[in-house]
Parts: sequence; structure tokens; C-alpha cells
Amino acid sequence: MVNTLIFDFDGTIVDSIGIGLEIYNEIAEECNLKKLNPSDLIELGKRPIVEKCNVLGISLTQIPFLAHKVNEKFKENISKIKVFDRMKEVLYTLEKEKYSLHIISSNTESTIKAVLQRNDLDIFKGIYSSKNIFGKHHIINTFIKKNGLDKSNIVYIGDELRDVEACKKAKVKIISVTWGG
Repeated sequence: MVNTLIFDFDGTIVDSIGIGLEIYNEIAEECNLKKLNPSDLIELGKRPIVEKCNVLGISLTQIPFLAHKVNEKFKENISKIKVFDRMKEVLYTLEKEKYSLHIISSNTESTIKAVLQRNDLDIFKGIYSSKNIFGKHHIINTFIKKNGLDKSNIVYIGDELRDVEACKKAKVKIISVTWGG
């Protein structure tokens, strides 16, 4: 019986696509990378990380530097990050039904906590930040092992192809939302 729900944050709980695009384009200008239009996001969202990097002209060695810059700029723009309509109601309903709610995201724990507190959503039992965008399955597996959980009792809720790929590797069920990235 499913009793543990793990949520991705950006694109699943919060609508950070617009601010994320704004931040990316600001960094792209600073670093001489290809800028994006909102319409580019749909096609990029269907591609694995390596292909996204190829399209954007980003080398794999640049990713840690760029990820750090993105996270710093997200912290500066916390007030612009909005919870999706009705998501708060959904999360409180799940908590009331006694599901154990957690977040695993590539966003920083401090940014996630600040957004949740600002939106009166301090209902998650754990928030885990995955620094490795290629290895989200590792943090999922670490989370499961650390908490002594049975994979058959867990569902991950995410919005990207990499969430699906991570759950396949971790052998965890996934629900993919259609309103995110």
C-alpha cells in the first residue's frame, strides 16, 4: 500500500518555469550561451540532460558552475516563485489522509524551505536536495535506504523526463504531472 509520496519541487509543486527561464537567459547572456524562448521549453523538456546541453551549447563540465549560479539567482527571486493553483489544497488533503510527504529536488533546501514557509506549506517530513542532475536515482535510493522504506510503498511525483528516468533506475513508481516542465 502506497504511504510515502515524494514530490519534485520545480514544475510540480511550484510554477518556477517563468522565473527559471528569466534566470537562465540572464546567465546565458553573462556566459555567452544560447538564450531560450518560452516555446523552446516544451521541446527541451522532452530531451535527456545531455541532449539539452548539446542544444544549448553547454559542456558537461560547465554544469556545476551554472547550477550554482542558477541556485543563487533562485534565492534572490524567491518572492517570484508561486505554488501552482490548488496544489496547496491537494497537499493538505494528502497530509490529512496520512501520507508521508517528502521533496527531492535539484533546487536548494534553503530555497525550497523559504518558498514552503512563505506559502504555509510546512507539512513535508523531509526535503532532500540532489546536487547531481544526472543521478537523481541515487538520492531517491539513499532516501529509501536511510528511512528503511519499501519501494512498493512509494510514489514519486515529477514533471520531467529525467524524473521518469530516475524512477525507472530506482525502481520506484512515478506519477508525471502535465503542468510542469
